[in-house]
Amino acid sequence: MKPLLHGVRVLCLLALAGVAGLAHALTVAQLQALLQAAPRPDARYEETRESPWLSAPVTTRGTLHVTPQSLEKRVEEPRQETWRMLEDRLEWEGPGGAGRKQIFFRSTPALQALADATRRAIAGDLLALQRDFTIVVNGDEHVWSAQLQPRASAGSRQIDTVQLQGTDGQLRVLIVTDRQGERTTTRILP
Repeated sequence: MKPLLHGVRVLCLLALAGVAGLAHALTVAQLQALLQAAPRPDARYEETRESPWLSAPVTTRGTLHVTPQSLEKRVEEPRQETWRMLEDRLEWEGPGGAGRKQIFFRSTPALQALADATRRAIAGDLLALQRDFTIVVNGDEHVWSAQLQPRASAGSRQIDTVQLQGTDGQLRVLIVTDRQGERTTTRILP
């Protein structure tokens, strides 16, 4: 009986080792490769902004358009508008192209930190984010999360944490919490 029991134990250990080998913890570089292997230039989103200065959370819906140099957020609800996060500025455009504004980051480094974190996270450019954040990845290639803590920079005065959650090669949730108590949760819809 003892040899049979020993054989069962060995089989169980081999099975566990096989499962553990299939699902391994990801590094930042591996997560970036996973995200960039399945690019989605356009995706539907729903975003909720919570703030101590708002009487109730504000939710917007629309489409995200991602390129290596920019993130364009086309808001459809509650009102039409377009936001473009570029490397050097933030652009806003009203419905039908009416009304345009630009904010250059050279005069607002904290806004640049927020825009860069959002743009690079959605583009899956985690190695670029590592310059300004300490990144801890949990999970495996099937279900994963990443916690980003700002290093000493202009962003560290504004951003408290950035959280990424996803499945396979898709970012599903981006949560940015700032030091003023505001929290923006962006859900990227399948």
